[in-house]
Amino acid sequence: MSMVVLAMISVLLTGCSFSHHAMALFRSTDHFIESQDDARILFEPGAGNYAEKVSALLPLAIQQIETKQYHPFPKPVQVYVCASRESFAKYYGADVRAGVSSKLLLSPRVFDQGDEIARLYLTHELSHLHLLQLLGSYKMRRLPFWFKEGLATYVSEGGGANKVSEKEALAAFHRGKHFIPNRTGGIFTQKTPSDFNLKPHMFYRQSMMFVSYLEERNRESFRKFLLAVEQGEHVSYAMDTSYNEDLEGQWSEFMGKIALTL
Repeated sequence: MSMVVLAMISVLLTGCSFSHHAMALFRSTDHFIESQDDARILFEPGAGNYAEKVSALLPLAIQQIETKQYHPFPKPVQVYVCASRESFAKYYGADVRAGVSSKLLLSPRVFDQGDEIARLYLTHELSHLHLLQLLGSYKMRRLPFWFKEGLATYVSEGGGANKVSEKEALAAFHRGKHFIPNRTGGIFTQKTPSDFNLKPHMFYRQSMMFVSYLEERNRESFRKFLLAVEQGEHVSYAMDTSYNEDLEGQWSEFMGKIALTL
């Protein structure tokens, strides 16, 4: 598969403009400096203070992902810390707080709300990096968006959904304003928050709640399910074989539980 095709698949993971992400993907990060505190962290000149903060957060965040996603990172982890939000947008392709394309990149914005919120975002993005390392860009793209974001939000304990509480998400469910899980993703067929007229934090919170339900319903089945996905199985097939129930049945029972919260 050509580098151009790989780039297209990788940058489409986020749903943002292809042209911005494509240009960002090929920009050199050779000027980033290796942290003396932790060689896994590389930072731009001027971002040394942010790198120090990341070095304090990274070891436990990695441990959290490897524990909750049942598998060690198959490759060394690297975190790129940008000196400004403009620089982050240049290297990632969008002005958000953090993201994974071919690299895990952090914007200084990730620290706007304090170190604890930064930890949540870092752990969320490590979940994405973990799956990307295990599966590669194409199979990562094949995963449904609700699953990738729901898992990352769940294992990070709310990273990416901190602006929406579970109570607010429940109220939206009761109003009929919620996502519906699809069986698979695709290069051009991802179902993202905008497809359900949801803001990202609401979508992430609701997806987290569904993933949490799957784990709480049967922890051993959830472990088998997640390990099967990490080995490259489709989400729908992994669910069928791990739970002996299909996605639609799981969703119906989840929504029945939601109805009881009225």
